[in-house]
Amino acid sequence: MSVTKAADWSIFSSLPQPLMAIPAYLFVSTFKPMLPFGLGLAAGAMIWMVFAELLPDANKKLEPASVGVVIVLAFLGMMVFQLAIH
Repeated sequence: MSVTKAADWSIFSSLPQPLMAIPAYLFVSTFKPMLPFGLGLAAGAMIWMVFAELLPDANKKLEPASVGVVIVLAFLGMMVFQLAIH
């Protein structure tokens, strides 16, 4: 697929986003007390994906020590970012 055609499809697929912004805002505002629970579930799903899918593939292609170093650096980077935005 050409770059122009891929760009056209990405723009076309993003057109409904402004239309759904207001209903999404109203939905989140209505269920604001449940937002931490939902975000916790999303975070848990992402962590599960890392440990179930990404780490086994990384361990097949790299040495476990280098995978561990990348994990620690990524975690530290995330912590520095969290501290910076607070």
